[in-house]
Amino acid sequence: MTSRNIRYKNFAQRPPSHGIYGITECDVNQIAQLSKTHDVLVTMTVPTSFRVAVLVNSKSSLDPAFNAAFQRSITNARPDAQIELFDPIEAQIYPEPGQFNLIVLTGGGTADATAEDVPWVMKMREFLTKTAEENPTQKIVGVCWGHEIIHIAFGGVLGPMDLFEVGVMPVALNDVGSSFFSKWLPSAEKLNIHEFHEMEVKNPGRGFTALAESNQITVNAANTILTFQGHPEMDAELSTLLLNETKQYSGRDEAEKDATRKRINSPHDGAAVWKRIMHWTEEL
Repeated sequence: MTSRNIRYKNFAQRPPSHGIYGITECDVNQIAQLSKTHDVLVTMTVPTSFRVAVLVNSKSSLDPAFNAAFQRSITNARPDAQIELFDPIEAQIYPEPGQFNLIVLTGGGTADATAEDVPWVMKMREFLTKTAEENPTQKIVGVCWGHEIIHIAFGGVLGPMDLFEVGVMPVALNDVGSSFFSKWLPSAEKLNIHEFHEMEVKNPGRGFTALAESNQITVNAANTILTFQGHPEMDAELSTLLLNETKQYSGRDEAEKDATRKRINSPHDGAAVWKRIMHWTEEL
């Protein structure tokens, strides 16, 4: 909801507005009489939608499940959110910056974020840098692959990890990250988040500050781009589906596989993270 000020110099000459924005017929008559001799300022509370664009950076049989997870996570944190999905890979259609409260870049393994010869990847990098330049207040969140390509677009360096990470992992927050998340998490020292990756940001993009260890969470200097290596939208069911598609991540022996299953089913802070993201979209 937002408040809108409307000034009427001769309200009586305007069509009756009772029944709109909670204005009653009695209100209209009183305003009409007063506006004959006074300049009247009316403040009305007008419902506005919170618009979210989700760029689906994947072509997989699991896309419907991931799309549903993003929609569920966002609407749980912001019930009035209106969500639109965009296909940057085949259709290569992008949201109009400035028309959405938030643009989310999902994860995906369809292409290497560092690729120089994949047209849709290059187009996304251009979209990111152009949006930051021409719409500097546009809020953007990157998740996993989305986190990685944001840093590549702004000159960061991506590289392989020593070991892949799967399941709910504790991510240590630094002082900046602790301040950013402290009101939203059970602990000011860490957050627990689903991970599913074998690459990491070695050096952040220009102007980005790490909020957590190993650049797992970052924010830019303008406080308009927030990125997560982990998956705040993921739950145990979705992680299990993804693991079934990439069995090399499950572990080399039964002990590792059992440990992976336990991590996947551990409690996580995904819902709290999304609530923090929604609040962040309204910060300057």
